[in-house]
Amino acid sequence: MDKPSRMELRRKTGFRDLPKPQEKVLGPEYAMSFACLKCKASNMRHFDKDPCDYPDTMECPICKGVALNFGRHFKPPKKSDSAQWKKIEYLVEHGFVFQTIYELREDSGYYKVSYPITLAEAKDFVIKYKHKAVKTALITSA
Repeated sequence: MDKPSRMELRRKTGFRDLPKPQEKVLGPEYAMSFACLKCKASNMRHFDKDPCDYPDTMECPICKGVALNFGRHFKPPKKSDSAQWKKIEYLVEHGFVFQTIYELREDSGYYKVSYPITLAEAKDFVIKYKHKAVKTALITSA
């Protein structure tokens, strides 16, 4: 008698418990990146909510200032990279909180626009995509 048939026999006679269905434990859907422009700190936060219900701001754990939600794809620069932090401040002041921006292609499709690398590129970016800027109170409170 092979092992699977012996196990089945034991289960039928009550010497073995029936296998319980495995329950998948799912974590939060996304981890959002929050960054404080005052102390240049960033961190990822999980919430037990739908991603559309995640807060736009939270209290910075370091300086108790305002940390903005920059989404899940934001990659913060080093604290010592002041040029990149100035670029981020400039973009935030003009309504760009690293939301995904799409541009129409000539073949009627859309492509994802990359965010600028330098402050000079950011100035051109803001002019070109000003119609895509976020107009909320979180921009003015930062």
